[in-house]
Amino acid sequence: MVSDSGRRWDDARATARGFQRFDHNVRDVLALIYYLITAQDGCNAGQVPLRSVRYRLANPQRLHQELHDLLPGPAREENWIRPVEKGLADLTQARLAEHVQDYGPFTGPPPVEGAIWRLWHALNAQHGVPLEDTLPSDMITDAAYGRYQSSGMTVFEYAVRDLTTQVDQLLLPASGALSLRAHVTVTGGVHAGRTGRLRAVAWGTDDEQRTCTDTPAVYRIDFDDRHESADIAPGNLERLPEWDRGFVVVYAGEPLPTEWAASVLLAAAGPSPDWHDSAVEHLRQWQGYGRMVVLLSQPRNGQAPGPKEQQWVEEAAAWADEIIALAPTDHSSPPQLTLGQSADALHHAARLTLVAPPGHAPAPEGAPSWAGTHRVAVAPTIAEAVEAALSRIGRGHRRTGGNRQVPLLVARSAAFGGWYEEQLTTRTVLEEARVEWVCREEDAGEPISWWILRARLRHRDGSRSEETVLAHPGLLSVVVYHPREPWTDTEVVLLPSPAAARGKTREFLRLPTVINNVRAGGGNTDRAWSFLVEGLSLFLDSDRLRGSAFRNDSQLTSARRSVVRVALTDGEFDDLQDRLELSPAGAPEVYRLADLMADPVCDWATLGAITTAVQPNPPTASLDPWAARQRMLQWREAARRAATLAAPHQEGPDDAADTAAVRDVIAMILYALHLRERQPVDDVSWWTVLFHLQDDQHVINLVEQTLQDSGHNVIPRLSFRSPRVDPIAQRWERLNRTRNTSHPQDPPAAGPHNGPDHRPDFRPDEQGSRSSRPNTIIRACVPRAVAALHTVLEGGFTEHQRIRVTVGQYEGRVGFVLRPAWRLDRETWQIEVPPTAYIVDLDGLDDTVEIDSGQLAGHTDGDSRPGSPPATPNDQAGDQTER
Repeated sequence: MVSDSGRRWDDARATARGFQRFDHNVRDVLALIYYLITAQDGCNAGQVPLRSVRYRLANPQRLHQELHDLLPGPAREENWIRPVEKGLADLTQARLAEHVQDYGPFTGPPPVEGAIWRLWHALNAQHGVPLEDTLPSDMITDAAYGRYQSSGMTVFEYAVRDLTTQVDQLLLPASGALSLRAHVTVTGGVHAGRTGRLRAVAWGTDDEQRTCTDTPAVYRIDFDDRHESADIAPGNLERLPEWDRGFVVVYAGEPLPTEWAASVLLAAAGPSPDWHDSAVEHLRQWQGYGRMVVLLSQPRNGQAPGPKEQQWVEEAAAWADEIIALAPTDHSSPPQLTLGQSADALHHAARLTLVAPPGHAPAPEGAPSWAGTHRVAVAPTIAEAVEAALSRIGRGHRRTGGNRQVPLLVARSAAFGGWYEEQLTTRTVLEEARVEWVCREEDAGEPISWWILRARLRHRDGSRSEETVLAHPGLLSVVVYHPREPWTDTEVVLLPSPAAARGKTREFLRLPTVINNVRAGGGNTDRAWSFLVEGLSLFLDSDRLRGSAFRNDSQLTSARRSVVRVALTDGEFDDLQDRLELSPAGAPEVYRLADLMADPVCDWATLGAITTAVQPNPPTASLDPWAARQRMLQWREAARRAATLAAPHQEGPDDAADTAAVRDVIAMILYALHLRERQPVDDVSWWTVLFHLQDDQHVINLVEQTLQDSGHNVIPRLSFRSPRVDPIAQRWERLNRTRNTSHPQDPPAAGPHNGPDHRPDFRPDEQGSRSSRPNTIIRACVPRAVAALHTVLEGGFTEHQRIRVTVGQYEGRVGFVLRPAWRLDRETWQIEVPPTAYIVDLDGLDDTVEIDSGQLAGHTDGDSRPGSPPATPNDQAGDQTER
């Protein structure tokens, strides 16, 4: 005779099997949910709507607990201890014995069908993926086949995640809502204007009926412009079309694709001309990397564009990589992009190609015309115009989000690449951009020399700012000088500007300077030698030219100037002066350096370049300026991160000084770990910091060894460099000063483990420990730093926290955590964080014991030790014994 629970299980199993597209594990979990609902509500599985199933899936932890209470199962080992292979074997056996009645040694009240709890037990094993699927193909060996790697979840948790997605895919179409993976744009809120994919959905809940609402409450969107996501209300989303990945034609007023590699605007002032169709067909021949988008300046319906479409054309003309328009019959007029809107020589000329109108020839070469004035090419045929545009596009360059608004002309420039890389480093997103101006050079190897970009940026803290970016090519200046004693009597060759040479303006003199076109090949000295030959008729051995340091001309333009210097002999200098005396106005001029310093006729940037190049013994920097700046930024980040910790309890009149010292100790460890591990300060784990706070000697060893090797003078007696101002070394020296003994309340100078002599792995320092010196500030601050650190630790236990042993030899015992049991990962040679085990003082035992963290749970019984912190809220599992 089959029991009621057996009939309910058969009914639930049969209903779940109706979803043939679901995976076996997913169907098993669905059957368990049907079984749970029928047991709670007393209904048949066939009457349970999917919305009731989705209601249970909204909280996987509560679902697991309800199934655990309903299906206690046999008393066996902890699920997480079972290897993946053992879990798979249990799952297979459960399916093979699906109809076998096996009551087993229950931990809960029988009768419960053995097949149910056998399946439940198998689903709670670790989920694993084949090891060969996690390795590169060249690393797969015979030893990898048949082995599994844990995914960090149980089979049940993994199946619940898949089942949630499958149920949402069934419910969303029925509710008329957006489907999963739909491409959307955000229309309101702080993320307005961003686009992305719908990754997940959250439904409203009716707790009384235990079902979810008919429509979604919020969507989870993965944004296109950066690897991040956010919850967006359905009313703030609009679905986007699914565009072809290779070639897309977009008419005026229609949404633009969220990503492309190349874009071409076909402009026209009247109704959609026939040449548009021909141009589109020629553009389809593009062989590039990514999507080609063709923008048509006319609406799809063929009517005249309205205000909305005209605004669309204006934006498209600003974004397009190339613009092809019909040349006007009046050669002196600019071409029309759309009705009432002409091409702008300032914004469009560098990307514009004109097509001679049918029946009209291009303007004769040399004849005055708008195209000739602004160096815009006029092609006789559509095919030639498209060919010219595609030749400039080349293979294209993939852009998404705000980067689409940066045409290729700017996007492929070295200046934009460097600026954009800086934004990525600081996790800043380019939301909007508009190129305001470009300056083209005749040199085809460098299409543009200067450009101005207005950018709207979103920073990592969510704030937004607008910036104007001015970019330019690098400059190469040559310091041609005749050395004398003293060195301030050195004579230097300077040039007037072209306008000053003609007497039309009074401007500063400058060094012989050219645009440093690195694409032309060769080094700076080779380009400088060519310039000396062509510009000054100086035929010198190139080996005599010496490179100097890069320098920025000014903060306004951040111009990157390369300087090459060359010293002339007495004979060469006399010959140069003789030639200059006979030269016309505008020729180079010679000035004594002392006169320039007393009454400069050049700007300060030029004077700085000259003095740096000609002084006989220039000071050598102990650290590259850029590296020094990056280190200082990381130090400030370490100090900021340390200051965010909760201040430890202080007593006495010097609380502010004590708090600052504690902050400095933590900041020193963060900064030292940044230097040693070569990772940003933000990525340093608080658990790793705690490891080095075992006592003051650990801190001293880490900081002094790491910082001294990195160029910081933190051990003066070991430094042979000339003294220099180092704020980090000064901060360390302050921490090593003798502690003010007027603090009677100060605790003993011991670390978080009650002093180094209490640790089982302690060994006396054969070379003598510095901890025997007078009580220093750092020794007194280590315990306070540990207390501050405990406020932010996650995923572990803090010192003196009350715990209970859940499994193993000491199951059921309670006690206190003394300290972490640090272990070394032999593969990475890094400490394992959070700690995988703890040294525990159990009630009733004389000796301490080491217990794995997975066997411990937080416990609250009112017992505590004097001065110990309360039980940390970071233990997510809570006290398992309170269930």
